[in-house]
Amino acid sequence: MKRFSYFIATLLISIFAFSCSSEDPMGEWDLMKWNYEGSALKTKPKKVFNVPKEGHTYQFKCTNYNRFWLSSIEEKVNNEVKRHDQNDDIHNINGDWSNAKADEKVLTITIAPNMSDAKRYTEVEVTAGDVFDSFYFEQE
Repeated sequence: MKRFSYFIATLLISIFAFSCSSEDPMGEWDLMKWNYEGSALKTKPKKVFNVPKEGHTYQFKCTNYNRFWLSSIEEKVNNEVKRHDQNDDIHNINGDWSNAKADEKVLTITIAPNMSDAKRYTEVEVTAGDVFDSFYFEQE
């Protein structure tokens, strides 16, 4: 009986050990995937959009996460960088000339008209847990 109990215990430990192994390591999240104007955006480290001087509103739809939230907006003009972090509202961030809104799967980013002659840069960072993504905008 003692041998049988030892055998059962060894068998159960082996089953648990093999069932715990996984192809997806713990903490590895899929990159966020986005659609823009009905087309899938390429998954690449830097998504850059050229904004007309008159400004523009962009809408992106996340296709593989149900919810995400905003992390920050970083605005740069004349080598001066200003970072706007989310405070109490993780779904809305307002910068000096840009704002971002997260509404379930849709990210809306508005860049205001540029009244100066200086080129402006905006980076919007979003997150869905341990996965982050950024959108870059350049405006004449």
